[in-house]
Amino acid sequence: MKFGLIPRLIVALIIGILVGLVAPNWLLSVTEAGRSLFGSIIQFFIPLIIFSFIAASIADLSKSAGRLLSFTVILSYVDTIIACTIAAITTYLIMPGIVSGRTFANPSGTALPEPLVEIEFPPFMDIMSALVFAIVIGLAASWGKANVIGKVVFELRNIVDAVIRRFIIPVIPIFIFFIFVGISAEGEMAGAIVIFAQMLVLIVIIQLVWLTIEYTTAGFIAGVSPLKSIRTMIPAYLTALGTMSSAATIPVSLEQGKKLPKMDKKIASFVMPLCANIHSAGAALTLTISAITVSLITFGELPPVTSIVVFIIVLGIILTGAAGVPGGSVLATLGILESILGFNEVALGLMLALFMMQDTLGTATNITGDGALATIVNKFFGEKDDSKEEVHTENEVY
Repeated sequence: MKFGLIPRLIVALIIGILVGLVAPNWLLSVTEAGRSLFGSIIQFFIPLIIFSFIAASIADLSKSAGRLLSFTVILSYVDTIIACTIAAITTYLIMPGIVSGRTFANPSGTALPEPLVEIEFPPFMDIMSALVFAIVIGLAASWGKANVIGKVVFELRNIVDAVIRRFIIPVIPIFIFFIFVGISAEGEMAGAIVIFAQMLVLIVIIQLVWLTIEYTTAGFIAGVSPLKSIRTMIPAYLTALGTMSSAATIPVSLEQGKKLPKMDKKIASFVMPLCANIHSAGAALTLTISAITVSLITFGELPPVTSIVVFIIVLGIILTGAAGVPGGSVLATLGILESILGFNEVALGLMLALFMMQDTLGTATNITGDGALATIVNKFFGEKDDSKEEVHTENEVY
């Protein structure tokens, strides 16, 4: 029986909590050393992830540049930004009442000892430099001015993707174990579990609300029934729940996308696979809610509104390049969580745990929302519904 990532995360979390309750100081110094080591390794790879994903994404998308592509990419970005904005406003209004003073800022349990040993792996460049450099290289490759570098970028993305799948994702449960040993030892675990459970409920509600908003808007623009469109995409939603991968769900989402009301099959064939790799509204709103909540319980206060605005704007850009990689969304976001919101290793570890545990729901929301975007794109670029033509052709055959 395959022991998947989520079960491993849950086991690591539970064992970490139990160990933290009884661990002596010498053991805590060892687990703190592990937390520091794995945190440093993950932080080392963050600029590489951002650079390789964004640069390759820009270079790849621009190969087929045109009005249809540009419209779809911009629509996906705007959709993600609006979803994050609604999520942020809701979280600012609701989460302070849920947290109600229960934060990690003033721990009530054991003060954690210093790590037994600290080994650091400094990143080769800072986060924003990696982002800007990626945009420059990606644009240069797309304009045909850096063909060799463009090939190198694609190779680098493949290498980083392999590192994520074969190394970073497998070690995340170990990192989570070390994080939760410390949280449990500090005596803040009971309150945190209640907060995180309520936060996850809020995430699911906002995801469903956002899907309703997407399909209602698309239905209004295209003049089709939102309920019929949602029913059509339910198989894609259920498939994404099982696969936890937008890429693996493409065959089903494409098939269902072609069945959407008044849908031009050529538009569906273009938009559905593309959005599986650039559209991450479900993951983005989850990251926004989680970031605000983790900031509140870790530092004892909500992040400044200006910081969240910048975070959302940059998040939309980053997720455009990392949407199709399992776990890539949160890993690529760790950089701006650190640089814009000031997250430390504990906060980053909490983000990893919280996001991974609901990743399947975020993926399902992403892939289902692609149908709404396809409906809007079809309104402006699609030809008339060809179902009647198909029936006419069949009658001629008979």
